[in-house]
Amino acid sequence: MFLANSSFTSFLPTLGRDLAPAVVTVTPDQRVTPGDYCPEYWLSRWLQTQGEPSTVYAFRQVGVQPLKTAYEALCDHLALDTVLLVDGGTDSLMRGDESGLGTPHEDATSLVAVNELRGVKTLLACLGFGVDAFHGVCHAHYLEATAELTRAGTYLGAFSLTPGMLPVQQYRGACEAAFQIMPRYTSIVNSSILSAIEGQYGDHHASTRTHGSELWINPLMGLYWTYDLGAVARRLQYYRPMLDTLSLSDVGLVIERHRDEVPLRPRVDIPV
Repeated sequence: MFLANSSFTSFLPTLGRDLAPAVVTVTPDQRVTPGDYCPEYWLSRWLQTQGEPSTVYAFRQVGVQPLKTAYEALCDHLALDTVLLVDGGTDSLMRGDESGLGTPHEDATSLVAVNELRGVKTLLACLGFGVDAFHGVCHAHYLEATAELTRAGTYLGAFSLTPGMLPVQQYRGACEAAFQIMPRYTSIVNSSILSAIEGQYGDHHASTRTHGSELWINPLMGLYWTYDLGAVARRLQYYRPMLDTLSLSDVGLVIERHRDEVPLRPRVDIPV
């Protein structure tokens, strides 16, 4: 198993060795100042302390064309047979006409780029049900999308993360190590998911970054929902114009134009 991330690290171009113009190899022997935002590096350091393979790959923020090239280079370099995208949240299932899309740029770019790969199996997993409410996602639309994918036979089921699982303990260890060394950048998504796994509920704040907002930490946040990636990607109403994008700005324009051209579905409350 190999780990890669859609990176927000600002100094990524100088950090490591490029496999392709949009993917960088991050290892523990590189130099990063404690406190700097670089989760790929701190994860690499933590993996080394655990005796695990410590190389982490970081994708730059680009459009579909260069990201597809980066994935192809990584698949060839590692001889991959499967690519699993993991969404911290659920907004990757928004097709484009919902009342709120959350933060769709990286999700849509990754879905389209990976769906265009050949010779590998592709899967999507979503973790953190409810965390995207802060960004305006209507979770009734997420459940509706999952029902649609179930009818198509492309929803692959769900499973829970519980505190006693070794992978969950490792997930917590990796996150807490990163939180400790870059405390200004504690991940809201990961801290919320970890709070849910440990049994917190409601307006519980594990990070000072969320103070002043109202959270809904809930047991469904610790549930992995899994899908055939191709089926999710093909739901994107703006899939075709995404294919020619080179930058994240291009992606933003594609999404904005689509939103201007289609009627948006109103927000719906979950009737429970």
